Amino acid sequence: MNNPNPGKLDLHTAEHIAWITIDNPGKRNAMNASMWRQVPDLLGEIAGDPAVRVVVLTGVGDAFCAGADISELHEIERREESITAAAEQALLTCPLPTIALINGLCIGGGCQLAAACDIRIAGTGATFGITPAKLGIVYPASSIARLTELVGPAAAKLLLFSADFFDAARALQMRLVDEVTDDARGRAIALATTIAGRSQLTVRASKELVDLAARGESVAERARHWQDRSAASGEGAEGIGAFLQRRPPDFPYRG
Repeated sequence: MNNPNPGKLDLHTAEHIAWITIDNPGKRNAMNASMWRQVPDLLGEIAGDPAVRVVVLTGVGDAFCAGADISELHEIERREESITAAAEQALLTCPLPTIALINGLCIGGGCQLAAACDIRIAGTGATFGITPAKLGIVYPASSIARLTELVGPAAAKLLLFSADFFDAARALQMRLVDEVTDDARGRAIALATTIAGRSQLTVRASKELVDLAARGESVAERARHWQDRSAASGEGAEGIGAFLQRRPPDFPYRG
């Protein structure tokens, strides 16, 4: 019998912010195969919209994402193709800033999605866990690399070896999240609004250059590229002029 509530990702755009909402409340927002495949498609659509400046990923109800739908794991994590890795890579390479707004459970594949975002904001009631050791499966290689980059080898091993759940305060201590607050949605909106109001040339340049530096790659050539674009577009001149004249800047760069 067909599932009447198969789960989906909803896309809503407002005030230069694209909201991707994981919507599968009957399974605590577990991601089935179709939902994982939606992630690259939605991010491609968002990247092509000149009005969007920031992406926020969140979940409906009392969960961010309870991970991959175990009933479809054979399709989700095939040896020849991992659609979770493709979704993760789409988030990592999105040219726009991405914010994970984590409400409630963030387990397994949920941590995989959140870790692929640029910034993670959690509510005080959020719970985190990476649980392949409970299933006898291996977390994707790209996800292990990203997790280790975020929290360090010791904390990554603690998460992976134990498959235990950790509260938001411990996740913050581990650096699995960047902020914990009673009003995670309000904070995410405020931060996304702030970023959307900044120089988009600077924001995009910063994202690319920080990611290059994190991978141990040289940033000099790309930094010069962005500096040249700043000068040619008048972005820097407008920003400096606005500062000196004590007025809001009207940045000309549109991506």
